[in-house]
Amino acid sequence: MNLIPDKKDLHKIGYFSKLHGFKGELTAALDTDDIHDYESLEAIYLEVNGQIIPYFISLIEYKTNTSAKVKLEGIDDEAQAKALVKSSIYINKSDMSSSDSEKASLRVIEGFTVIDSEHGNIGIVDRIEELSNNPLLVVMYGKIEILLPLNSNFIDSTDEELKVVHITAPGGLIDFYLNS
Repeated sequence: MNLIPDKKDLHKIGYFSKLHGFKGELTAALDTDDIHDYESLEAIYLEVNGQIIPYFISLIEYKTNTSAKVKLEGIDDEAQAKALVKSSIYINKSDMSSSDSEKASLRVIEGFTVIDSEHGNIGIVDRIEELSNNPLLVVMYGKIEILLPLNSNFIDSTDEELKVVHITAPGGLIDFYLNS
């Protein structure tokens, strides 16, 4: 029985950006709404040379809203830690905070067709632009780029099988792009 989960069953939360000192500590750059949601995190998974490897956390100190000093069990010197720099950090999806879970569920819609309640088919989700705490959905309508707030309040439903997202855009927003 394999105790290491498949990568698709994990959530990427960040990566190790650099060493922190000389005693095997690393600086983690984390993509989360609130870094303090992970204060009680006991274990992580790292992707090293294409392999998912579990590690227990012996110390985590939050430095900024997006970075933390991390000490992993068994990583005791600079050389061992250096081998983990640039490694992606994953956690079990069950360990995700509720706000990060909601954010991640909205991200699956890249490539989906967007159907607005007023305008019908307005194009394909090209990408998601991260602008501080206000991510935007970039929808391509021909050669016109339509920017919509990525907010669950505007998303009526998603159909992952058909790759369609139904929205109700704020009044006048789509007209602004189509009539420019």
